[in-house]
Formats: sequence, C-alpha cells, structure tokens
Amino acid sequence: MLELSANPDFLKHETGTIEQEYYDLDGSNESNELWGAAALDQMIENVLLTEKFERLFNLSFSSPIYDVLFQNFDNANLYVNTIFDIIEFWVPIKIDRSNAKIEQIPERNALAFQIPYISNNGQIASCFARRISK
Repeated sequence: MLELSANPDFLKHETGTIEQEYYDLDGSNESNELWGAAALDQMIENVLLTEKFERLFNLSFSSPIYDVLFQNFDNANLYVNTIFDIIEFWVPIKIDRSNAKIEQIPERNALAFQIPYISNNGQIASCFARRISK
C-alpha cells in the first residue's frame, strides 16, 4: 500500500517539492519504493511482458515478445524496431537505438535486452538489462 505522502502529483507533503517524476504508482514492489530509473525499468518490463489482447480495455498495449519466443524465434531481428517503437510509445523514454541490443539465446529460447535510454524530461539516463525466456 502506498504511504499517505505519495500522491499523483509527486509532491512531498512535508516540503511541497517534487521528489522525482516517475514512481511505482501501483505499489507492487513492497520491499522498497521505486523511483526514477527503477520505475522506468518496471514500465519497460510491463510493456514487454504483456501478451497481445491481454489487457481487455487497452488491446494495443502489448509487445510481440511472446510471438518471438513461442513461434518465430529465428526471426527475432525482424521485430527489433517494432519492440523499440512500442516501448517508446508507452514509456516516457527515448531509446538510444544505435547502442541497444536484443540478443538471441537459442539454447534457452531466451532474449537478452540491453536498452540504453533517456527519460523524456532528460533527467534520467539508464540501461534496461533483462533476459526474458519461455
């Protein structure tokens, strides 16, 4: 559960200042709060792991990762730009596409992501690094 000091305009009640723009709004990470790059990484992961038509009231929110992992693993490179476009549409970041990598790991039917990005407000620069498999 979110603390009372967390509110939608990101202001700290005690000081009236903005802590950071990006926050784990659903409070799903109970062990510690997610701010900044960690919250953006969580957003990217949510986009990547959402299957087509999984969100009934927002059918366009999805990625082709499951299609790649379960059907077209050999053609994963064809989906790279689509994946980056989807992430940039749903997450407030700009991906450094020249340094971004999606590596195939055929023996594990996995994809390893190295996605450097800058937040749209220019305050956060980080790299999303995860491995997703079947």
